[in-house]
Amino acid sequence: MDQDNQREDQAGNWNYQISTQPPVAKPQQSRLALASLVMGILGIVTTCCVYGGIIFGSLGILFALLSKTEEKFENYAKAGLITSIIAVSIFGIIMIFIMALGLVEYIQTGGAY
Repeated sequence: MDQDNQREDQAGNWNYQISTQPPVAKPQQSRLALASLVMGILGIVTTCCVYGGIIFGSLGILFALLSKTEEKFENYAKAGLITSIIAVSIFGIIMIFIMALGLVEYIQTGGAY
């Protein structure tokens, strides 16, 4: 017997109640939303590699946007979108820093390599 459907009244008698409502099913989580989160995390971790941040970050943004249902993002899709944007941003900052270092080196050498 299901423990939730049993109740004891004042006289000590057990009353069993049968639920007429079907069990509430949780909405199934989108696999694209989870893939977006995984890609965002991989993007952040691999931003120090050559192009890992931009590849995984872009895929994470794409998966998050594709998982949007009924004008609403799931929680995993929101987290995936945020982590993917962070990965792409970190990659952009690193690339700007590397180009600035190259420009400084170019200026210091007088334009000759």
